[in-house]
Amino acid sequence: MYFKIGNNDYSMFVNELRVSTNNNYNSQTNAAGNTVVDLINQKRTIEVGIIPLNDDIMKQLKADIAAFNVNVSYLDPDTGALSTANCIIPSNEVNYYTIQGDRVLFEACSLVFEEL
Repeated sequence: MYFKIGNNDYSMFVNELRVSTNNNYNSQTNAAGNTVVDLINQKRTIEVGIIPLNDDIMKQLKADIAAFNVNVSYLDPDTGALSTANCIIPSNEVNYYTIQGDRVLFEACSLVFEEL
């Protein structure tokens, strides 16, 4: 298990997992002309590639990311263990791959989660 949204494990549907750290800081120049940098915090961005999904799994995934913020558990590259972060999903797009009668498949997609 290396990727969960809430209590649902999506590890078997993930083909890419990218974790990056963003530093939030304030930079100012003092009277002596020196630059002073204050580190405010560090936040993670988790980008996940999802393989093509059937209708049932996609409905579950869309329900899990419907809220403004969600808890995401991912394999932390720094520790090698599962870490959990409260994240927002700024946007997501899902495209139909094929519709044949009752069988619906969705294209592979990418989701970006930004830590709050």
